[in-house]
Amino acid sequence: MKNLIKLGLLSVVTAGVFSACSSEPKSVEYYKDPKNAQELEEKIKECKKDPESELKDKECFNAYKAQYSKSLEKPRESAMEF
Repeated sequence: MKNLIKLGLLSVVTAGVFSACSSEPKSVEYYKDPKNAQELEEKIKECKKDPESELKDKECFNAYKAQYSKSLEKPRESAMEF
């Protein structure tokens, strides 16, 4: 009976891990959405821990791209800000 319970728990954990890994990365548009600003900030912090994350992780690439796009949309007060 104990082995059956352990096997069941292991199956649930394994399924959870594989389903989390196979999820689609969040898009640039998702990260550009103002309601996801906090999540963008957190993802950028996470991605900065690995200098090559932009090359290895599609979601990091999308987060960096969204951050860059948002910075270009910000109104400038003067030409000196460029």
